Amino acid sequence: MFYSIDRIEEKVAVCIGDDDEILLLSTDHIIGSYTEGSIIKETEDDWYAVDEEEEIRRRNANFELAESLFDE
Repeated sequence: MFYSIDRIEEKVAVCIGDDDEILLLSTDHIIGSYTEGSIIKETEDDWYAVDEEEEIRRRNANFELAESLFDE
């Protein structure tokens, strides 16, 4: 499952899962460069890694959706 980093409060990332589950995650357990809006996924060893490809895919899908709303 993928999570989106909603916000970062001190050293805790507040993440929202694809199923709307909220995950409070220590930023020490995130592998890679992240910011609010980054997409992360759980690794096999119970850490979380930034998934840049999924983030780009989602941003493009959102852009295309917004564009289609105004193309009429």
